[in-house]
Amino acid sequence: MTFRLYLRSAKVLDGPGKPGDIPVERFFINASEVPEVWVDTAATTAPDVGKAATFVLSRNLKLGFLRISGTVERKIRR
Repeated sequence: MTFRLYLRSAKVLDGPGKPGDIPVERFFINASEVPEVWVDTAATTAPDVGKAATFVLSRNLKLGFLRISGTVERKIRR
């Protein structure tokens, strides 16, 4: 089971993952008129709506960042 977490005030961060970061398998940016940022995670302890969290990509994709931070706006179980 995975969770899709929509984030507000999302930022990408440089540097390696830190203890407490939640691993994510997917990171999306929808740059439409209503922009959205979301991550997909298989973590069983996905944060609840309204909680700030920091995430780390499961593997280095050489995008220039490994970490994402933001506040959970919506949480969908998939």
